[in-house]
Amino acid sequence: MGKVLFILNALVVVVLGAGLMLVPEATLTQFGTETRVPELHMARFLGAALIALGLALWFAKDASDESVQRNLGFAMLGATVLALIVTIIGVAADGIIRNFGWIVVVIEFAFGLGYVFVLFLQPRMK
Repeated sequence: MGKVLFILNALVVVVLGAGLMLVPEATLTQFGTETRVPELHMARFLGAALIALGLALWFAKDASDESVQRNLGFAMLGATVLALIVTIIGVAADGIIRNFGWIVVVIEFAFGLGYVFVLFLQPRMK
């Protein structure tokens, strides 16, 4: 189904997750967010979750059952839409993400389009 999309998404979330876990202050500073102790702890927690997601996507790319990949694709589309909404609120409404926030929006939007393509358009092209 979307093996390349799963691989790309896995790489992006693992890299971001590793940054949030290992060097949360430096990673959060890149986005212009606060770097107090609670934010650093939550960044590490989010980093662990992103690494887990990346590993799940990495292993799902090789699933031989098409329905498993399709269901994970739907889950990722839903999660990407939710993440996009939260990021837009953080950038535009709350001003929590001050630097590079729109780059994150573009990346999430691109992955969302990728999942829409793989789930809804690619099957019709075969």
